[in-house]
Amino acid sequence: MIDVAYPYFDTNLSWLSNNYRLLLEANDETVPVRERLRFLGIYAYQTKEFYRVRIPNLLAMGEVSNDIRSKLNIFPESLLEHVYETVENQLREFNDILLSRILPALLDQGLHLYYRESFVAEHAAFARRFFLDKLFRYLQPVFLDSRRMLKTPAFESKQLYLIVRMQHKEDAQEEDWYATVNVPSEPYGRFLELPEWEGKRHVAFLEDVIRENLPVLFPGYNILESYALRVERETELSIEDEYPMQVAQRILKQLEKRNFVQPAQYFYESAMPLYVREYLVGKVSVPMNDFHERGDYLYMQDLARFPIVSRRLDYPFQRPVQNPEFDQTKSVFEVIQQGDQMLHLPYQSYEPIVRFFNEAAVDPHVREIHVSLYKISPNSFILNSLISASRNGKRVTTYVELNTKLDIQENLQWSKKMRDAGVKILLSVPGLKVHAKMALVKRKVQKGWERYAFLGTGGFYRLTSREIVDHALLTSHRELTNELELLFGYLSTQDEPKKYKYLPFNTLQVTQFNLQKRLLDLMDREIANCNAGLKSFITIKINQLQDHILIDKLYQAGQAGVPVHVIVSESCGLISGLPSISDNIIVSRHVDRYIENTRIFHFGNRGNDELYLTSCDWTHRNLHRRIDICFPVLDETLKSQMRTVLRNYLNDNQKSVRLDLYQNNLRITDESRGKVRAQEANYRLVEKIERNGLSRRSEI
Repeated sequence: MIDVAYPYFDTNLSWLSNNYRLLLEANDETVPVRERLRFLGIYAYQTKEFYRVRIPNLLAMGEVSNDIRSKLNIFPESLLEHVYETVENQLREFNDILLSRILPALLDQGLHLYYRESFVAEHAAFARRFFLDKLFRYLQPVFLDSRRMLKTPAFESKQLYLIVRMQHKEDAQEEDWYATVNVPSEPYGRFLELPEWEGKRHVAFLEDVIRENLPVLFPGYNILESYALRVERETELSIEDEYPMQVAQRILKQLEKRNFVQPAQYFYESAMPLYVREYLVGKVSVPMNDFHERGDYLYMQDLARFPIVSRRLDYPFQRPVQNPEFDQTKSVFEVIQQGDQMLHLPYQSYEPIVRFFNEAAVDPHVREIHVSLYKISPNSFILNSLISASRNGKRVTTYVELNTKLDIQENLQWSKKMRDAGVKILLSVPGLKVHAKMALVKRKVQKGWERYAFLGTGGFYRLTSREIVDHALLTSHRELTNELELLFGYLSTQDEPKKYKYLPFNTLQVTQFNLQKRLLDLMDREIANCNAGLKSFITIKINQLQDHILIDKLYQAGQAGVPVHVIVSESCGLISGLPSISDNIIVSRHVDRYIENTRIFHFGNRGNDELYLTSCDWTHRNLHRRIDICFPVLDETLKSQMRTVLRNYLNDNQKSVRLDLYQNNLRITDESRGKVRAQEANYRLVEKIERNGLSRRSEI
């Protein structure tokens, strides 16, 4: 039952609702079978992240006082029970989809994945040779018995293990022995492709190759059984990111008084019997409720990297379309000077962004480069460009976030490379991540300074740009670039935002300064226009929508009669369809072959619509604990393109679902206007732009 006095859907349950949407995609027989495996892998990864990020918060909230929990309308005991039950049901469906639908579909395509099966003789022999010649050197068998080792086993976080039970051959009456064997993720990956047999290709999990050869690893012992286990120690308690500062401080103070410690999480395969778990509990000295069952295999996110690639198994290749404005005869800066440029990724080529940084590195007129780097690969193109620029005498400043929950080691590696090359590296203010995707290039020319900016909804993912939907604006717009320089200037102070509230951000909207107020003002304007009988609407495409202040304003707009449509990619705290509260609000969720990351805000404004792009989700963390930006699309042609992009999402009846009161994912069955699939339609859009020849002047 939904409490209308507190009309916000729980973040944890919304996350799980989004996870279930991934299972729906994996179960869709119109999706190529390898893509269905990928969606199972994404589901497994998201579930792992849920336990790493959300479960610690729920456990922590169980330790705080009732008055705080009542104020936040959170009841962790019952919620945890609901969460565990939901995950258990989803995992059963996960296994059913894999075993009953996807593995048979792979067989129909001539592919066999060994799944809890014994190898045929030919494959057993191949696996033995691979084990001895290549895999053996990476294995670390360790006994879990005080007769052979220290009493407490050292399970590494994120490492997959086999727990092996065995008997000594010379004394079968002796107490059973236990040992661990690591399942190395490098250098061979999770799967081993086996020789063709009986006209089919065959693949095995790496741990099954190890299981098959455990007698080689433990000579002198009879192997009785083995089961997979992994440990997650890098759990994340994000109280400060989730709640207002005063509330968060009260919670953390109470947790400190109660000596709350984030527990490690132990995940085991479903076949592991109770007596093995009890043995492990005794060894690691943790309660049994820190052990969580996970299907027949662990780390199933690796299904997203299934090794066999075939045109029959994947979506047809979509070539990255060239943006016709960026021909090779013109400088990137010359093109941008002629007008704003928009890149629709991954449908268009990423090449203009590569050229933007490469040209900045060698252009003799470029004096300064400023760029924020949130997550990046050590072999990224931008790393090399910035190093080249610094060695060419440019003043290069990077604003680095070393505390991202992923890739910390990689960030440290490339930070050292840049520092050695003379790049100035500024770290984020503690507790305030720079999440904005932005860069500024300053050129000194005869008439003065020229400024060129990259503003994106996503980061510089050179290797993954073919998998993620994002938008990037390349602009020399005076107000935008001047205000971007102001923002980089503030970041160079490495000081608290509250000391710089006077900074005049007007065209560029910045969290900590003016973004939330600007969003509220824009929605208030739509309400006023609606009340005056003028054209009004609010369309929000976003990953996460959780901020209660902004949700309340959307409710207010809907109640005033403003048409409100929210498209979410992840969690959503807004509840659509609540009588007298959100009758006029539609919430949909979109999942397709590419991961949705672009964020778009569109406001009717009496028919003179305004459209914004951003890297900022509507969460407490993004609005109050990060530096994020939101920027307008000012060029009319580019705005027309973005209207079409957004309209395709709104009209999608193939890959979008509607969310009801309880965030059930409801398929859209209305095809009266034909079938519309947004990602396909948006790819056709950029093909049309290419055919028209000049993207900035291509009216859609």
